[in-house]
Amino acid sequence: MTLRLSTAGIHQQGLSALLRQQSNVARAQLELTTQQKLINAADDPSGMANAKRLEHALSTLEQQDKDSALVEHRLRSQEQALTDVGTQLDRARQLTVQAGNGALSDADRASIAGELRQIREAIVAIGNRDDGTGNRLFAGSRDGVSPFVVDANGGVSYIGDDGRNQVEVAPGLRIRDTDPGSDLFLRVRTGDGLSRATAGTGNTGSGVLGSATVTDTAAWAGRSLSVHFTAPDTFELRDSAGAVVASGPYVAGSTISGGGIQMTISGTPATGDSFTIGKAPTQDVFGTLETLANALDAPAITASEKAARQNAINRALGDVTAAQDHFLSARADTGTRLAALDDATDGRESYGVSLETMLSTLRDVDPTEAASRLALQSTALEAAQRTLIKVQQMSIFQLL
Repeated sequence: MTLRLSTAGIHQQGLSALLRQQSNVARAQLELTTQQKLINAADDPSGMANAKRLEHALSTLEQQDKDSALVEHRLRSQEQALTDVGTQLDRARQLTVQAGNGALSDADRASIAGELRQIREAIVAIGNRDDGTGNRLFAGSRDGVSPFVVDANGGVSYIGDDGRNQVEVAPGLRIRDTDPGSDLFLRVRTGDGLSRATAGTGNTGSGVLGSATVTDTAAWAGRSLSVHFTAPDTFELRDSAGAVVASGPYVAGSTISGGGIQMTISGTPATGDSFTIGKAPTQDVFGTLETLANALDAPAITASEKAARQNAINRALGDVTAAQDHFLSARADTGTRLAALDDATDGRESYGVSLETMLSTLRDVDPTEAASRLALQSTALEAAQRTLIKVQQMSIFQLL
């Protein structure tokens, strides 16, 4: 059998080999230049798809890192704001204790009332703080509005909402942004946080409510219980339906017990006077301070007026103390979220390193290997070029 190779065929084969080697050299040069081996999807469709997924995951981590930084800034701003409110309430509590001094003059009490209103204004300003980007810390999900508005009569209203933004700061982890002002400044527990006692607004005697506590929560069961004076020296402890829970003689300064509660009342109550204990309601911190300031400004000449003022001071002292505990609890919760953000940062960094390693394995070129391959392919190209030249010089006419 005879194999015949035409001159044209030999030339075509040599040219094809030369072009393949040129393509290999160009590819190796491109990989060295870009430092990537996944340049076109056709090179490795599966590898390119995996690389794109990894790039998307890294892009998501980058966005989560930015969102986490913003949330951290806002939460630290909230923490500082709550600290500042606590400082204001510390001063308010000192003033409340001072106001209970019976030796103070009306001018002294008026001065205390004025400072309490200044504290109230300071807390309103804290409630309207922004985060440095034009958004308020405590407006809920309403951006661009000052949540607390003071009307012409001095009343404070809230125009934010109860929204809580949940921000994704790591894969599968969301952290609450700052708290709405309605929760922080308006829904503040009063009394001791569990119960709260008040003197009847229509009392005409000089009875002053001292302590009032729940001693047996099961027996109390959250009921409203009232001490009614059937005479200046006798009382009945009644529930909201009017049923008598306990009764007996009254001695100033003694403790009245029954129904899972106990009260200490001093002074001389009048017939028909009452003192009530029930579940501690919520009250805005602004109202607590304004009510106390108004009580200090009110004239107190008669024994009953002085007793009413002292009852207002005692009630405010409990409410301010409860407000302090409320804001301390909010600070602790804020600190918990900040700690979670720190953990999320560590998790993102670790996950990001893992993704970068996987992506590098798929996409990046080993410079040493690529340079060695380029040198080999360049040598092969040179050999192909020389071979083609030799083949082109071959002709039967050289034998004649």
